[in-house]
Amino acid sequence: MLLAVSLALNIFFVAGFFWTRSAIAMWHDPERRVELVADRLDLTEPQRAQFRQAMEALKSKGFPGREGRRQMRREIIDMALKPDPDRAAILARMETISRERVQSMAEALDIMLPFLATLTPEQRTELRELIEQRRRGWGGPWLWGHRLAWTN
Repeated sequence: MLLAVSLALNIFFVAGFFWTRSAIAMWHDPERRVELVADRLDLTEPQRAQFRQAMEALKSKGFPGREGRRQMRREIIDMALKPDPDRAAILARMETISRERVQSMAEALDIMLPFLATLTPEQRTELRELIEQRRRGWGGPWLWGHRLAWTN
């Protein structure tokens, strides 16, 4: 009996190891993540094409991701930690960063709105749930960084 339980646990352990490796590899593949989301939303072929196009447009725009925003915060902190910080220069930099972020968000919105307009009420509900899962920290295919910056 113990041998059977041990064998079953080992099989589950090995299967889990390989599944985890493949899942992590999949999450690092942007095209696969797009397909996962499209599958989860049960998108039609025209919707899938528009979704892929929107994701490519976001990617090509090079929106600053988490690392880009982190670098901007570091820059402001570095300016503030100088021996004689220039408050006006820091505020000017903060204003520039804010203006650039709002502009990027508006561009991302303009890219996504046409796709979002094609979603059914059920698809919108499912997308809302995926976004909420991401906000709650559930990883899955939503560990995207800047790819869906408009959801932050």
